[in-house]
Amino acid sequence: MNRVMEPEREVPVFHEADVIVVGGGPAGIGSALAAARNGAKTILIEKANGLGGMQTQCLNPRFTEVDPDVSGGLVQEIIERLKYEGAFVRQSSRTSRYKAVSFDPEYYKYLLDTMMTEAGVKLVYHAFGVGAIKEGNTIQGIVIESKEGRKVVLGKVVVDSTGSAEIAWKSGAACLDQGFPDGPEKGRHMGFGYAVTFRGVDTEKFDAFRKEHPEEWGAFIGGKSLIKKAKETGELYGNRGAFYVVPHFSPGSIWILGPHYGLPLGHTGWQLEDLTKGEIDLRKQAWSAYRLLKNHVPGFENSYIDQLPTHLLLRDTRTILGEYVLTASDMRQGRAFDDAIAISNHAPDVFGPDAEHEFVGNVPPYDIPYRSLVSKGTDNLLAAGATISTDFITFAATRYCTPSICTGQAAGTAAALAVRSKVAPKNVDVSLLQKTLVKQGARTSVKHLAQAVLDDYQARIKRARRSSMSPA
Repeated sequence: MNRVMEPEREVPVFHEADVIVVGGGPAGIGSALAAARNGAKTILIEKANGLGGMQTQCLNPRFTEVDPDVSGGLVQEIIERLKYEGAFVRQSSRTSRYKAVSFDPEYYKYLLDTMMTEAGVKLVYHAFGVGAIKEGNTIQGIVIESKEGRKVVLGKVVVDSTGSAEIAWKSGAACLDQGFPDGPEKGRHMGFGYAVTFRGVDTEKFDAFRKEHPEEWGAFIGGKSLIKKAKETGELYGNRGAFYVVPHFSPGSIWILGPHYGLPLGHTGWQLEDLTKGEIDLRKQAWSAYRLLKNHVPGFENSYIDQLPTHLLLRDTRTILGEYVLTASDMRQGRAFDDAIAISNHAPDVFGPDAEHEFVGNVPPYDIPYRSLVSKGTDNLLAAGATISTDFITFAATRYCTPSICTGQAAGTAAALAVRSKVAPKNVDVSLLQKTLVKQGARTSVKHLAQAVLDDYQARIKRARRSSMSPA
Protein backbone atom coordinates (compact mmCIF):
# COMPACT_ATOMS: atom_id res chain seq x y z
CA MET A 1 0.00 0.00 0.00
CA ASN A 2 1.53 3.35 -1.04
CA ARG A 3 -1.55 5.57 -0.79
CA VAL A 4 -4.25 6.16 1.82
CA MET A 5 -7.33 8.38 1.74
CA GLU A 6 -7.58 11.09 4.39
CA PRO A 7 -11.04 11.29 5.90
CA GLU A 8 -13.07 14.42 5.22
CA ARG A 9 -13.22 16.79 8.17
CA GLU A 10 -14.32 20.26 9.09
CA VAL A 11 -11.43 22.67 9.57
CA PRO A 12 -11.99 25.83 11.63
CA VAL A 13 -11.20 29.23 10.17
CA PHE A 14 -8.43 30.79 12.20
CA HIS A 15 -8.34 34.23 10.59
CA GLU A 16 -9.52 36.23 7.58
CA ALA A 17 -7.28 38.79 5.91
CA ASP A 18 -6.84 40.79 2.74
CA VAL A 19 -3.27 39.58 2.22
CA ILE A 20 -1.76 36.31 3.42
CA VAL A 21 2.05 36.20 3.48
CA VAL A 22 3.59 32.76 4.06
CA GLY A 23 7.23 32.72 5.14
CA GLY A 24 8.93 35.22 7.44
CA GLY A 25 12.35 35.51 5.83
CA PRO A 26 13.56 38.68 4.07
CA ALA A 27 10.94 38.39 1.31
CA GLY A 28 8.12 37.87 3.80
CA ILE A 29 9.34 40.78 5.92
CA GLY A 30 9.19 43.09 2.92
CA SER A 31 5.84 41.71 1.76
CA ALA A 32 4.03 41.91 5.09
CA LEU A 33 5.29 45.37 6.02
CA ALA A 34 4.47 46.79 2.59
CA ALA A 35 1.01 45.23 2.41
CA ALA A 36 0.03 46.48 5.86
CA ARG A 37 1.49 49.94 5.38
CA ASN A 38 -0.50 50.26 2.18
CA GLY A 39 -3.75 49.63 4.00
CA ALA A 40 -4.30 45.88 3.63
CA LYS A 41 -5.34 43.67 6.52
CA THR A 42 -2.28 41.42 6.58
CA ILE A 43 -1.29 38.17 8.26
CA LEU A 44 2.24 36.71 8.23
CA ILE A 45 2.61 32.98 8.84
CA GLU A 46 6.02 31.67 9.91
CA LYS A 47 7.01 28.13 10.94
CA ALA A 48 9.84 29.21 13.27
CA ASN A 49 9.84 31.25 16.49
CA GLY A 50 10.88 34.53 14.90
CA LEU A 51 11.38 36.39 11.65
CA GLY A 52 14.53 36.69 9.56
CA GLY A 53 14.68 33.34 7.81
CA MET A 54 18.19 32.70 6.52
CA GLN A 55 19.45 35.74 8.43
CA THR A 56 18.42 34.43 11.85
CA GLN A 57 17.41 30.76 11.67
CA CYS A 58 20.40 29.86 9.46
CA LEU A 59 22.94 32.06 11.29
CA ASN A 60 23.57 34.39 8.36
CA PRO A 61 22.99 37.84 9.93
CA ARG A 62 24.02 40.12 7.08
CA PHE A 63 22.93 42.00 4.02
CA THR A 64 25.34 41.76 1.11
CA GLU A 65 25.95 44.09 -1.83
CA VAL A 66 24.13 46.93 -0.08
CA ASP A 67 24.03 50.04 -2.25
CA PRO A 68 21.50 52.77 -1.33
CA ASP A 69 21.42 53.92 -4.96
CA VAL A 70 20.19 50.47 -6.00
CA SER A 71 18.19 49.11 -3.06
CA GLY A 72 16.25 51.71 -1.11
CA GLY A 73 12.95 51.49 0.73
CA LEU A 74 12.63 48.92 3.46
CA VAL A 75 16.20 47.64 3.17
CA GLN A 76 17.63 51.01 4.08
CA GLU A 77 14.99 51.62 6.74
CA ILE A 78 15.84 48.35 8.49
CA ILE A 79 19.58 49.03 8.33
CA GLU A 80 19.11 52.54 9.73
CA ARG A 81 16.99 51.20 12.61
CA LEU A 82 19.63 48.58 13.41
CA LYS A 83 22.24 51.33 13.49
CA TYR A 84 20.09 53.55 15.69
CA GLU A 85 19.44 50.77 18.20
CA GLY A 86 23.13 49.84 18.46
CA ALA A 87 22.62 46.40 16.89
CA PHE A 88 24.66 47.23 13.83
CA VAL A 89 28.04 45.49 13.64
CA ARG A 90 29.90 46.94 10.68
CA GLN A 91 29.99 47.71 7.02
CA SER A 92 32.78 46.00 5.13
CA SER A 93 33.81 46.52 1.55
CA ARG A 94 36.78 47.02 -0.71
CA THR A 95 35.00 50.02 -2.20
CA SER A 96 32.71 52.72 -0.87
CA ARG A 97 29.72 51.38 -2.81
CA TYR A 98 29.13 47.64 -2.33
CA LYS A 99 28.84 47.02 1.38
CA ALA A 100 28.20 43.93 3.47
CA VAL A 101 26.17 44.86 6.54
CA SER A 102 26.31 42.62 9.61
CA PHE A 103 24.09 42.87 12.68
CA ASP A 104 23.00 41.24 15.92
CA PRO A 105 20.53 38.51 14.84
CA GLU A 106 18.74 38.29 18.18
CA TYR A 107 18.04 42.01 18.25
CA TYR A 108 16.95 41.76 14.63
CA LYS A 109 14.17 39.35 15.61
CA TYR A 110 12.98 41.79 18.26
CA LEU A 111 13.17 44.73 15.87
CA LEU A 112 11.11 42.88 13.26
CA ASP A 113 8.47 41.96 15.86
CA THR A 114 8.30 45.66 16.71
CA MET A 115 8.05 46.80 13.10
CA MET A 116 5.28 44.29 12.34
CA THR A 117 3.32 45.44 15.40
CA GLU A 118 3.75 49.08 14.39
CA ALA A 119 2.45 48.29 10.89
CA GLY A 120 -0.53 46.30 12.18
CA VAL A 121 0.57 42.92 10.77
CA LYS A 122 -0.92 39.89 12.50
CA LEU A 123 2.02 37.59 13.26
CA VAL A 124 1.59 33.83 13.59
CA TYR A 125 4.61 31.76 14.67
CA HIS A 126 5.00 27.98 14.94
CA ALA A 127 2.58 27.38 12.06
CA PHE A 128 3.32 25.51 8.82
CA GLY A 129 1.57 26.33 5.57
CA VAL A 130 0.63 22.80 4.53
CA GLY A 131 -1.91 23.33 1.78
CA ALA A 132 -4.31 25.62 0.02
CA ILE A 133 -8.02 25.81 -0.65
CA LYS A 134 -8.48 26.59 -4.30
CA GLU A 135 -11.52 27.25 -6.44
CA GLY A 136 -10.74 27.34 -10.12
CA ASN A 137 -7.66 29.53 -10.54
CA THR A 138 -8.08 31.37 -7.24
CA ILE A 139 -6.67 30.45 -3.83
CA GLN A 140 -9.38 31.01 -1.22
CA GLY A 141 -7.23 30.24 1.79
CA ILE A 142 -4.15 28.61 3.26
CA VAL A 143 -4.25 25.50 5.44
CA ILE A 144 -1.91 25.71 8.42
CA GLU A 145 -0.81 23.10 10.96
CA SER A 146 0.33 23.88 14.50
CA LYS A 147 0.12 22.49 18.01
CA GLU A 148 -3.56 23.50 17.89
CA GLY A 149 -4.08 21.23 14.90
CA ARG A 150 -5.29 22.07 11.42
CA LYS A 151 -6.81 25.49 10.67
CA VAL A 152 -7.55 27.71 7.68
CA VAL A 153 -6.60 31.31 6.97
CA LEU A 154 -8.82 32.95 4.35
CA GLY A 155 -7.56 35.79 2.18
CA LYS A 156 -7.87 37.70 -1.07
CA VAL A 157 -4.23 37.70 -2.19
CA VAL A 158 -1.48 35.23 -1.23
CA VAL A 159 2.23 36.03 -1.28
CA ASP A 160 4.50 32.97 -1.34
CA SER A 161 7.70 34.04 0.37
CA THR A 162 8.69 30.58 1.58
CA GLY A 163 11.93 30.54 -0.44
CA SER A 164 10.93 27.25 -2.04
CA ALA A 165 7.50 27.94 -3.55
CA GLU A 166 5.87 25.68 -0.97
CA ILE A 167 2.46 27.31 -1.14
CA ALA A 168 2.54 27.66 -4.92
CA TRP A 169 3.38 23.97 -5.35
CA LYS A 170 0.93 22.77 -2.72
CA SER A 171 -1.84 24.81 -4.34
CA GLY A 172 -1.17 23.22 -7.74
CA ALA A 173 0.28 26.40 -9.27
CA ALA A 174 2.84 25.99 -12.03
CA CYS A 175 6.40 25.83 -10.65
CA LEU A 176 9.95 25.49 -11.95
CA ASP A 177 12.38 22.83 -10.71
CA GLN A 178 15.55 23.41 -12.66
CA GLY A 179 18.98 22.56 -11.29
CA PHE A 180 22.18 23.33 -13.18
CA PRO A 181 21.38 24.07 -16.83
CA ASP A 182 24.50 22.52 -18.39
CA GLY A 183 27.93 21.08 -17.77
CA PRO A 184 28.82 18.02 -15.66
CA GLU A 185 26.33 19.12 -12.96
CA LYS A 186 23.41 19.38 -15.39
CA GLY A 187 20.12 18.71 -13.59
CA ARG A 188 21.65 18.66 -10.13
CA HIS A 189 20.74 21.09 -7.35
CA MET A 190 23.17 23.19 -5.32
CA GLY A 191 22.71 21.32 -2.06
CA PHE A 192 22.68 22.59 1.53
CA GLY A 193 24.95 25.06 3.31
CA TYR A 194 25.73 25.42 7.00
CA ALA A 195 27.11 28.19 9.19
CA VAL A 196 28.67 27.82 12.64
CA THR A 197 29.20 30.41 15.38
CA PHE A 198 32.27 29.91 17.59
CA ARG A 199 32.87 31.62 20.93
CA GLY A 200 35.90 31.71 23.21
CA VAL A 201 38.15 32.64 20.29
CA ASP A 202 41.22 34.72 21.11
CA THR A 203 40.54 37.07 18.22
CA GLU A 204 43.70 39.14 18.76
CA LYS A 205 45.83 36.00 18.49
CA PHE A 206 43.86 34.83 15.45
CA ASP A 207 44.16 38.23 13.76
CA ALA A 208 47.94 38.22 14.32
CA PHE A 209 48.12 34.73 12.80
CA ARG A 210 46.13 35.90 9.78
CA LYS A 211 48.51 38.79 9.23
CA GLU A 212 51.48 36.44 9.40
CA HIS A 213 49.89 34.14 6.78
CA PRO A 214 48.10 36.44 4.34
CA GLU A 215 48.23 33.94 1.49
CA GLU A 216 46.25 31.45 3.56
CA TRP A 217 44.16 33.55 5.96
CA GLY A 218 44.43 37.13 4.80
CA ALA A 219 41.01 37.42 3.20
CA PHE A 220 37.41 36.51 3.93
CA ILE A 221 38.15 33.04 2.53
CA GLY A 222 40.76 31.08 4.47
CA GLY A 223 42.28 27.73 5.34
CA LYS A 224 42.63 26.24 1.86
CA SER A 225 46.00 24.52 2.43
CA LEU A 226 45.05 23.33 5.92
CA ILE A 227 41.78 21.89 4.64
CA LYS A 228 43.40 20.18 1.66
CA LYS A 229 46.00 18.48 3.84
CA ALA A 230 43.45 17.53 6.51
CA LYS A 231 41.16 15.92 3.93
CA GLU A 232 44.08 13.95 2.49
CA THR A 233 45.03 12.59 5.92
CA GLY A 234 41.44 11.97 6.95
CA GLU A 235 41.56 14.50 9.78
CA LEU A 236 38.74 16.57 8.29
CA TYR A 237 35.32 15.30 7.26
CA GLY A 238 33.69 17.45 4.62
CA ASN A 239 33.79 18.43 0.96
CA ARG A 240 34.40 22.19 0.91
CA GLY A 241 37.79 23.56 -0.01
CA ALA A 242 37.80 26.66 2.23
CA PHE A 243 36.22 28.34 5.23
CA TYR A 244 34.47 31.72 5.09
CA VAL A 245 35.58 33.42 8.30
CA VAL A 246 33.99 36.62 9.66
CA PRO A 247 34.18 38.20 13.15
CA HIS A 248 30.72 37.94 14.72
CA PHE A 249 28.75 40.39 16.85
CA SER A 250 30.29 39.90 20.28
CA PRO A 251 33.96 39.78 21.40
CA GLY A 252 35.59 36.38 21.01
CA SER A 253 32.99 35.27 18.50
CA ILE A 254 33.69 34.07 14.96
CA TRP A 255 31.20 33.11 12.25
CA ILE A 256 32.26 30.42 9.79
CA LEU A 257 30.48 29.21 6.67
CA GLY A 258 32.09 26.00 5.54
CA PRO A 259 30.16 22.73 5.70
CA HIS A 260 28.27 21.81 2.55
CA TYR A 261 26.08 18.84 1.66
CA GLY A 262 25.84 17.95 -2.02
CA LEU A 263 22.80 16.41 -3.65
CA PRO A 264 23.11 13.59 -6.20
CA LEU A 265 21.31 13.80 -9.52
CA GLY A 266 17.59 13.26 -9.04
CA HIS A 267 17.59 14.56 -5.47
CA THR A 268 16.19 17.93 -4.49
CA GLY A 269 16.22 20.44 -1.66
CA TRP A 270 12.75 19.55 -0.40
CA GLN A 271 12.82 15.75 -0.12
CA LEU A 272 12.40 14.61 3.46
CA GLU A 273 15.14 11.95 3.47
CA ASP A 274 17.68 14.32 1.91
CA LEU A 275 16.87 17.02 4.46
CA THR A 276 17.36 14.53 7.28
CA LYS A 277 20.61 13.13 5.89
CA GLY A 278 21.82 16.66 5.27
CA GLU A 279 21.21 17.71 8.88
CA ILE A 280 23.12 14.71 10.23
CA ASP A 281 25.99 15.06 7.79
CA LEU A 282 26.40 18.82 8.24
CA ARG A 283 26.53 18.54 12.02
CA LYS A 284 29.27 15.94 11.59
CA GLN A 285 31.13 18.33 9.26
CA ALA A 286 30.75 21.22 11.71
CA TRP A 287 32.26 19.29 14.60
CA SER A 288 35.06 17.98 12.41
CA ALA A 289 35.87 21.56 11.34
CA TYR A 290 35.81 22.64 14.98
CA ARG A 291 38.38 20.02 15.96
CA LEU A 292 40.60 21.01 13.02
CA LEU A 293 40.55 24.69 13.93
CA LYS A 294 41.06 24.01 17.63
CA ASN A 295 44.10 21.82 16.94
CA HIS A 296 45.79 23.86 14.23
CA VAL A 297 44.76 27.52 14.20
CA PRO A 298 46.11 29.92 16.86
CA GLY A 299 43.31 31.63 18.74
CA PHE A 300 40.93 28.66 18.60
CA GLU A 301 42.59 26.64 21.42
CA ASN A 302 39.88 27.46 23.99
CA SER A 303 37.03 27.99 21.55
CA TYR A 304 33.73 26.15 21.49
CA ILE A 305 30.74 25.88 19.19
CA ASP A 306 28.14 28.31 20.42
CA GLN A 307 25.41 27.88 17.80
CA LEU A 308 24.44 25.63 14.93
CA PRO A 309 21.58 26.59 12.61
CA THR A 310 18.00 25.62 13.33
CA HIS A 311 17.45 25.32 9.56
CA LEU A 312 19.68 24.30 6.67
CA LEU A 313 20.69 26.86 4.08
CA LEU A 314 18.56 25.59 1.20
CA ARG A 315 20.47 26.89 -1.78
CA ASP A 316 17.91 26.07 -4.46
CA THR A 317 14.55 24.33 -4.59
CA ARG A 318 11.43 25.34 -6.53
CA THR A 319 10.36 28.72 -7.85
CA ILE A 320 7.03 29.80 -9.30
CA LEU A 321 6.46 29.89 -13.03
CA GLY A 322 5.57 33.52 -13.52
CA GLU A 323 4.27 35.63 -16.35
CA TYR A 324 7.95 36.18 -17.17
CA VAL A 325 11.07 34.13 -16.37
CA LEU A 326 13.99 36.46 -15.61
CA THR A 327 17.10 35.09 -17.33
CA ALA A 328 20.87 35.22 -16.94
CA SER A 329 21.01 37.13 -20.20
CA ASP A 330 18.68 39.80 -18.76
CA MET A 331 20.89 40.03 -15.70
CA ARG A 332 24.23 40.24 -17.51
CA GLN A 333 22.90 42.88 -19.90
CA GLY A 334 21.66 45.03 -17.02
CA ARG A 335 18.30 44.95 -18.75
CA ALA A 336 15.57 47.49 -17.99
CA PHE A 337 11.87 46.55 -18.12
CA ASP A 338 8.80 48.72 -18.51
CA ASP A 339 7.20 46.89 -15.57
CA ALA A 340 10.30 47.01 -13.34
CA ILE A 341 9.56 47.05 -9.61
CA ALA A 342 13.01 46.51 -8.08
CA ILE A 343 16.70 46.59 -8.96
CA SER A 344 19.29 44.00 -8.01
CA ASN A 345 23.06 44.43 -8.15
CA HIS A 346 23.77 40.92 -6.91
CA ALA A 347 25.79 38.60 -9.14
CA PRO A 348 25.10 34.84 -9.18
CA ASP A 349 26.55 33.08 -6.14
CA VAL A 350 26.65 29.53 -7.41
CA PHE A 351 27.50 26.71 -5.03
CA GLY A 352 28.20 23.53 -6.95
CA PRO A 353 26.69 20.27 -5.75
CA ASP A 354 30.12 19.05 -4.70
CA ALA A 355 32.92 21.35 -3.53
CA GLU A 356 32.72 24.02 -6.23
CA HIS A 357 31.87 27.65 -5.64
CA GLU A 358 31.80 30.62 -7.99
CA PHE A 359 31.04 34.19 -7.12
CA VAL A 360 32.35 37.04 -9.27
CA GLY A 361 31.00 40.57 -9.07
CA ASN A 362 30.62 40.77 -12.82
CA VAL A 363 27.09 42.02 -13.46
CA PRO A 364 25.67 45.54 -13.68
CA PRO A 365 22.49 46.53 -11.83
CA TYR A 366 19.46 44.95 -13.52
CA ASP A 367 15.70 45.28 -13.27
CA ILE A 368 13.31 42.73 -11.79
CA PRO A 369 10.00 42.92 -13.68
CA TYR A 370 6.66 42.71 -11.94
CA ARG A 371 5.66 39.83 -14.22
CA SER A 372 8.29 37.65 -12.51
CA LEU A 373 6.34 38.05 -9.26
CA VAL A 374 2.97 37.14 -10.79
CA SER A 375 1.99 33.47 -10.94
CA LYS A 376 1.12 32.17 -14.38
CA GLY A 377 -2.27 30.52 -14.10
CA THR A 378 -3.14 31.25 -10.47
CA ASP A 379 -4.99 34.54 -10.33
CA ASN A 380 -4.28 35.80 -6.82
CA LEU A 381 -0.81 34.37 -6.15
CA LEU A 382 2.32 36.51 -5.96
CA ALA A 383 5.89 35.49 -5.18
CA ALA A 384 8.77 37.30 -3.49
CA GLY A 385 12.44 36.64 -2.83
CA ALA A 386 13.87 33.28 -3.81
CA THR A 387 10.42 32.17 -4.99
CA ILE A 388 10.14 34.60 -7.94
CA SER A 389 10.21 33.36 -11.53
CA THR A 390 13.82 33.15 -12.73
CA ASP A 391 16.15 30.72 -14.42
CA PHE A 392 18.65 28.80 -12.30
CA ILE A 393 21.62 31.16 -12.66
CA THR A 394 19.55 34.27 -11.96
CA PHE A 395 18.01 32.54 -8.94
CA ALA A 396 21.54 32.23 -7.53
CA ALA A 397 21.61 36.05 -7.42
CA THR A 398 18.06 37.20 -6.64
CA ARG A 399 17.71 34.73 -3.74
CA TYR A 400 19.88 36.94 -1.56
CA CYS A 401 18.48 38.97 1.33
CA THR A 402 18.79 42.47 -0.09
CA PRO A 403 16.93 41.84 -3.39
CA SER A 404 14.50 39.59 -1.50
CA ILE A 405 13.32 42.43 0.74
CA CYS A 406 13.00 44.62 -2.35
CA THR A 407 10.85 42.12 -4.28
CA GLY A 408 8.93 41.53 -1.05
CA GLN A 409 8.17 45.23 -0.75
CA ALA A 410 6.95 45.21 -4.36
CA ALA A 411 4.81 42.09 -3.87
CA GLY A 412 3.21 43.39 -0.67
CA THR A 413 2.48 46.76 -2.22
CA ALA A 414 0.99 45.11 -5.32
CA ALA A 415 -1.15 42.83 -3.15
CA ALA A 416 -2.55 45.82 -1.24
CA LEU A 417 -3.26 47.70 -4.47
CA ALA A 418 -5.00 44.64 -5.92
CA VAL A 419 -7.28 44.39 -2.87
CA ARG A 420 -8.00 48.12 -2.91
CA SER A 421 -8.78 48.10 -6.66
CA LYS A 422 -10.65 44.77 -6.49
CA VAL A 423 -8.60 43.27 -9.31
CA ALA A 424 -6.32 40.26 -9.68
CA PRO A 425 -2.62 41.02 -9.05
CA LYS A 426 -1.80 40.54 -12.73
CA ASN A 427 -4.25 43.38 -13.52
CA VAL A 428 -2.75 45.87 -11.06
CA ASP A 429 -1.90 49.23 -12.62
CA VAL A 430 1.88 48.82 -12.87
CA SER A 431 2.52 52.55 -13.24
CA LEU A 432 0.61 53.13 -9.99
CA LEU A 433 2.60 50.34 -8.34
CA GLN A 434 5.87 51.91 -9.46
CA LYS A 435 4.84 55.38 -8.27
CA THR A 436 3.76 53.96 -4.90
CA LEU A 437 7.08 52.16 -4.45
CA VAL A 438 9.11 55.24 -5.39
CA LYS A 439 7.08 57.31 -2.92
CA GLN A 440 8.12 54.79 -0.25
CA GLY A 441 11.80 55.23 -1.09
CA ALA A 442 12.21 52.08 -3.20
CA ARG A 443 14.35 51.98 -6.34
CA THR A 444 12.41 50.51 -9.26
CA SER A 445 14.53 50.64 -12.43
CA VAL A 446 18.07 51.01 -13.71
CA LYS A 447 16.64 53.64 -16.06
CA HIS A 448 16.62 56.00 -13.09
CA LEU A 449 20.21 55.39 -11.94
CA ALA A 450 22.77 58.14 -12.39
CA GLN A 451 25.44 57.52 -15.01
CA ALA A 452 28.13 57.75 -12.33
CA VAL A 453 26.54 54.79 -10.53
CA LEU A 454 26.44 52.71 -13.72
CA ASP A 455 30.06 53.65 -14.46
CA ASP A 456 31.12 52.37 -11.03
CA TYR A 457 29.58 48.99 -11.78
CA GLN A 458 31.20 48.82 -15.22
CA ALA A 459 34.54 49.44 -13.52
CA ARG A 460 33.85 46.58 -11.13
CA ILE A 461 33.03 44.29 -14.05
CA LYS A 462 36.34 45.17 -15.71
CA ARG A 463 38.23 44.45 -12.49
CA ALA A 464 36.47 41.10 -12.17
CA ARG A 465 37.39 40.18 -15.75
CA ARG A 466 41.03 41.06 -15.22
CA SER A 467 41.10 39.03 -12.03
CA SER A 468 39.57 35.99 -13.72
CA MET A 469 42.21 36.15 -16.45
CA SER A 470 45.10 36.40 -13.99
CA PRO A 471 47.12 33.24 -13.29
CA ALA A 472 46.11 31.49 -10.10
